[in-house]
Amino acid sequence: MLRDRESTFAIIAAILVLFTSMLDARVSAILAVVLLVAFAVITYLDRRGNQAQ
Repeated sequence: MLRDRESTFAIIAAILVLFTSMLDARVSAILAVVLLVAFAVITYLDRRGNQAQ
């Protein structure tokens, strides 16, 4: 289940970055970094929560 959610987040992030790159490269780069950090935080918190259980 966790891998499915991670895959979905990664696909959505990739699509957003692809579409914003057609508009502006700076916005695309900033969005990519923000989404990468958010994805890392979500993954860290999920795994940390699973270890506590």
